[in-house]
Amino acid sequence: MMSNFKTVTAAAVCGCVIFTSAIAGEIVLFGAPVQISSPDQRSLAPDIDLGADGTVHVLWVSKAPPPTRDAEHSTGMNHDATDELFYRRSTDDGKRFGEPVRVNRKSGDVWGFAVSKPELSVAPDGSIHVMYTSNVTDADTGKGLLVARYARSVDDGQTFEPARTLNSAAKNDLSAVMHGGFAAAHAFGTLTTDANGGVHVYWIDTRFMAEQDTVGALFVATSRDNGETFAPDSAVYKGKVCPCCQLDADTRGEQVYLSSRWVFAEGSRDSAVAVSNDSGRTFPDPARLGEGRWMIEGCPLKRTSIDVVGEQVYTAWFTAGQEPAGVYFAGSTDGGKTYQKSIAMHPDALVSDAPSVAALDDGTVFVAWHAKIGGPRRVFIAVSTDYGASFSAPIEVPAPEGTAAYPEIVAGAGGAYLAWQQDESAFVISLELAGAVIAGQR
Repeated sequence: MMSNFKTVTAAAVCGCVIFTSAIAGEIVLFGAPVQISSPDQRSLAPDIDLGADGTVHVLWVSKAPPPTRDAEHSTGMNHDATDELFYRRSTDDGKRFGEPVRVNRKSGDVWGFAVSKPELSVAPDGSIHVMYTSNVTDADTGKGLLVARYARSVDDGQTFEPARTLNSAAKNDLSAVMHGGFAAAHAFGTLTTDANGGVHVYWIDTRFMAEQDTVGALFVATSRDNGETFAPDSAVYKGKVCPCCQLDADTRGEQVYLSSRWVFAEGSRDSAVAVSNDSGRTFPDPARLGEGRWMIEGCPLKRTSIDVVGEQVYTAWFTAGQEPAGVYFAGSTDGGKTYQKSIAMHPDALVSDAPSVAALDDGTVFVAWHAKIGGPRRVFIAVSTDYGASFSAPIEVPAPEGTAAYPEIVAGAGGAYLAWQQDESAFVISLELAGAVIAGQR
């Protein structure tokens, strides 16, 4: 493997950390890391988006009460969550952020974790749309439910409207077998917005499951008026999806791209992407990603990240169905009909997981993930300048000492930004390429 990015020097210049490669002229510029969560919060699961005007929007969960699990290996999932959801924005390229704003009007209304994180999408008009899961109690049965919530801001993130529950009620009761004793779950969701006022909210649903089932349904609630009203929820797929692997989605014109972990006929649980050509009204069966088949009895809690730029579709995911197990990338040049051979992003790492992908229309592609190479988990990126055909070697993000994990990356005309979980805090950093970048042969 030829590596064209090797971090050999670092210097602070004008508030940026400059990491140069072994080949002259190849430079990745990182801004100074910014802690966006309060030091007295136990924070995790950040999400990030970039507005058309370059505004950086960040969302994260403030946890309470703390779980008893080993912090190094825990996702923070303690089932009976009563958490808060906070938002901040930056209008100066991520250098400074405004005051935190609580998204959920009802205190303790959030059930959020690194593997089922709340997500935000900024519409072309600047409105901010948020999907999260809430832990509630059924008034009739007294049993716990996980419900799909939606909230939006139309005043530049100064306030968020009261959250609305988008799922209709399930009639089955899985409390005897579901973790946490929940009777039903409408969780592990995502959302995306389009240029025509569409807000598409997706989640994984248990309403068609019997106690012995190991697959869930995939549901959607759609707004055609920028989140003012939503049509009743409906099933995209009544089965076939892994019930605890978070979804991801993106749009391009009338097309909606939806990633999930599909349970295929032979029993493998592999990443897949489906494309709707009618603004999310119907979806065909998805295209499977990667060459391996991950035969696993149980849900691996692994999202498939997706970003769409024109006809280019970029995906990144974890699988143990290929050698080595870890993070893989594959792109499509025909709008998601077919995908290139997958690329292992960090084959030398002891562990690589939790990828996120973002791209620009000039062929620049960023993939971020966390990995272990001997110490605690750290966040890495790799860069392509040829539409994902090849990538640089992994570059460690200059995060503070400790555990850095669960990155989210976003890119647009305003630059590229990375959010991640640093121990029990949420951080953001800016990054850009300067000079010539020649991707490595991977």
